[in-house]
Amino acid sequence: MLTPAAWGQPHGTQPGTLRAPLEPAARCTECHAGETTPSGQTYMAGDTWGPSMMANAARDPLFLATLTVANQQIPGVGAVCFRCHTPTGFTGGRGTNFGAALDPVLGDNDGVHCDTCHRSIVPADDPGAPYLSNAQLTFSDAPVDGVATRFGPRNDPAISPRHPSMGSAFLRDARLCGQCHNVDHPTLHRLTPEGQDTGQAFPLQSTYTEWAQSDFARRTDPQTCQGCHMPEVGGDPLPSTRIPNSPTRAGQRRHDFLGGNEWGLSLLRAAFPGELDAEFDSARMATRANLRSAATVAFVDPPATGAAGSTVRVRVRVTNNTGHKLPTGYEDARLIWVQVQVGERVVSGAYVDDELVRDAQARVYEFEPGHMVNGRPEHSSFVAQHTVVLSDTRIPPRGMRADARTAPVGRDYAGGEGGSLRHWDDATFEVPLPATAGDVPVTVRLMYRATTKHYVEAIAGANTTDNRGRELLRLFNATNRAAPFEMASVSTTVRVTAAANPPDDGGGCAVASGAAGAHGRWGAWGLGLALAWAARRRRRSVRS
Repeated sequence: MLTPAAWGQPHGTQPGTLRAPLEPAARCTECHAGETTPSGQTYMAGDTWGPSMMANAARDPLFLATLTVANQQIPGVGAVCFRCHTPTGFTGGRGTNFGAALDPVLGDNDGVHCDTCHRSIVPADDPGAPYLSNAQLTFSDAPVDGVATRFGPRNDPAISPRHPSMGSAFLRDARLCGQCHNVDHPTLHRLTPEGQDTGQAFPLQSTYTEWAQSDFARRTDPQTCQGCHMPEVGGDPLPSTRIPNSPTRAGQRRHDFLGGNEWGLSLLRAAFPGELDAEFDSARMATRANLRSAATVAFVDPPATGAAGSTVRVRVRVTNNTGHKLPTGYEDARLIWVQVQVGERVVSGAYVDDELVRDAQARVYEFEPGHMVNGRPEHSSFVAQHTVVLSDTRIPPRGMRADARTAPVGRDYAGGEGGSLRHWDDATFEVPLPATAGDVPVTVRLMYRATTKHYVEAIAGANTTDNRGRELLRLFNATNRAAPFEMASVSTTVRVTAAANPPDDGGGCAVASGAAGAHGRWGAWGLGLALAWAARRRRRSVRS
């Protein structure tokens, strides 16, 4: 087995070194699940964690298919991936290659589970800890034949009959999360678009660093990951365990770990039918609510009138309300864009054939990785091959002071408060008005997609080792193909006045919301662009 040290990651607990192995989550849920609030709401850690993406990190079909392709391209690199996705399997020495040795009975399918956080410590004898990349966590151990201590966020933890309990400020610290939510390529450096080696590992995920460079981290009372992604239950004090006579406390935190992967929860429901159907549905609805609070879109001096057949200028502002870039996380396929609709016609940001139409005015927020091909940077769909950041147009968080790792690429966000980057983006669209007079609605939507058809099809097509790619594609088709989700919207009405010389409509068709076929003089142009773009993406997929 290739050890983490062989991949340049020697820190933290290594495979086979724990006297007291990380335990399956089922041992914890025996006590920390099953109770509800007086109104019947689930709140205990085991209940809210179960349908989360964290709990299913080791069996997420998208992860497994990506893992297979990564291992095909860099044999053995899966040992690094499993360090995040199944700490139990990794520390037990079973997280190798494609995961054939993982043992569900020992908790290897429990993903990021109870012991992952509640046994995570900062060792006093390691001045470099905690290591904020690639899950180089150190876990509490136990004396021979003893029981490992579990740590909680309170300074006066309740006594447990099963294990020693201690309070730890680290459980309230964003660095606890940063150990996994910064990910660097274990073997490849980031190159410039000209192919020069920067000497730095390619950043596969930088969510913690994005937060650490923002105002959220610099506040007197920092707004941490836990504060947003583990909200307090509220209401009367509640017990954290169902052991009789357990103390009740206010401020119990949910363990949903709501993020941005709203489609991922639908994927899990389809992959494991009958297991947690209602819970996955509930978690998806909560994730959508979380996404709706992540950003706002507003008009900047919207036009009130315009002549029939003319073009008006519509300016909109998209504001990032989160403590990291928008979007963030697993960056390869997450996509946000602005969609502008006049009446029944989408004039920018249309969605055709399960893909965004990248028209001339399209405003997109994304991270696009690439690699060098014959001395030139090209798009890359495969995480094991990324070496170049082709673009990073994602919106920074408030007050972000970026470095070389996190600086935007391809869009200027200078001009924020106090010399920081702007946490908003202003986009201007030239919008054609109808040829007839009257009031016409103009609607701007902020659309989000957790993954794309191009990415799923690229992974499925590259998989030659097992059936994970085919299974991912089957589930993708069964879950509405990760259709986009509306995060935010704003509407106004423009009064269209009669034109002196009404233009000839031409009888064309336009691209309507979600399909081709509404009326308008740009219809043929929009459909032709959509087809040309789709063909280009297919060619790029083959090259990648």
